[in-house]
Amino acid sequence: MATKSKEELSEKMRTPEKPRRHYRRRRSPDSSDNSEEESKPVVKVRHYKHDKGVDRESEEWKTQASITQRRLFSEEQCEIIEKKIEEVVVKASRGDYKDHTVDRAPLRSKYFFGEGYTYGSQLEKKGPGMEKLYRKGEVDDIPQWIFDLVVKPIVKEGLVPEGFINSAVINDYLPGGCIVSHIDPPHIFERPIVSVSFFSDCALSFGCRFSFRPIRTTKPVFVLPIDRGCVTLLR
Repeated sequence: MATKSKEELSEKMRTPEKPRRHYRRRRSPDSSDNSEEESKPVVKVRHYKHDKGVDRESEEWKTQASITQRRLFSEEQCEIIEKKIEEVVVKASRGDYKDHTVDRAPLRSKYFFGEGYTYGSQLEKKGPGMEKLYRKGEVDDIPQWIFDLVVKPIVKEGLVPEGFINSAVINDYLPGGCIVSHIDPPHIFERPIVSVSFFSDCALSFGCRFSFRPIRTTKPVFVLPIDRGCVTLLR
């Protein structure tokens, strides 16, 4: 992920939670019979704090005001990038990356490049602000294809300045996988957070509250549709 400085940003590529219009099939790297499975989108959710006395309409307005979107990547560009992402998955399955580059959970894999950090069950002390960056060299460098195919178009479009992006995270969610509401740690991540959706359309849901066993969620304050190839900036 990213250290906090004027020249740094964390970029996240992901696929979302519930596919909508675009939906392509991808091969499972662990499949021995060459069968294909549907790639469920990854959802990257930023949780908006609920202030007492603030109505939902006001919260929705504040949320929308912090978002910038741009359709930047064409169908052809998406297909090229998606093949590169699949190569990352295969390399990880072979054990080609450093230990902290790959983080696996049931139905979800994360691939950290440039920077990585401790979170969730990895924390010795729980709570906001306890997340810490790994030492330099403990995760793999950002692959050159990410700079060439993803970062350069974003910089060229004027969404972030040259040299701002110093980390990339690929979130790969399998069918049935999900992610709970959270805030990307502000003491680690410089804003804006940049994300791009690949493999399918998706939606970001803001202001959800989760319960588990069985998993349930409250109605979001705001749902943001994200097309495949769309760049989203969260400030």
